[in-house]
Amino acid sequence: MPLSRFVAWWRDLMMRPAVADETTAPSWPDSRPTSESPALAHELDVQTAIIEHLEWCLLFNDRLAGHSLLPGQPSSLPGSADSKLGQWIRRAGSEAVGRHPAFAALRDEHRRFHDLAEQALNLARQNRMDQASTLLNTDFERSRVRVIELLRQIQNG
Repeated sequence: MPLSRFVAWWRDLMMRPAVADETTAPSWPDSRPTSESPALAHELDVQTAIIEHLEWCLLFNDRLAGHSLLPGQPSSLPGSADSKLGQWIRRAGSEAVGRHPAFAALRDEHRRFHDLAEQALNLARQNRMDQASTLLNTDFERSRVRVIELLRQIQNG
């Protein structure tokens, strides 16, 4: 299943109310965010942010490889503020998660990640593939990993 379909399926599943009759639909009450399980809701929210970051990385790889985007998607990649993770960072900044010690570093690293992605795309457009490759395999890759590490730190409290 493509990642984008998995994400849509997962979100749909998480938003569905639990069903008491297990013969009509699966019910996983321990995995649904509820007011009784704020920690679980927080973990799922951060997990969604991680998935959205990885989904953006797939779109970036397609763009870098010169593939057209899927129908119905915008012609340009969202920047750090417009990406789904960027939107999550903006929302989460005003919530309890925004006070996590790693949150400011995440916000900064996410901006840096998008700046590096734009630099790599510009180098590729200029046919400077050696430089683009070097950037992707060094600073960009370290930044991509760092964003996920920071999200995991936030997820783990």
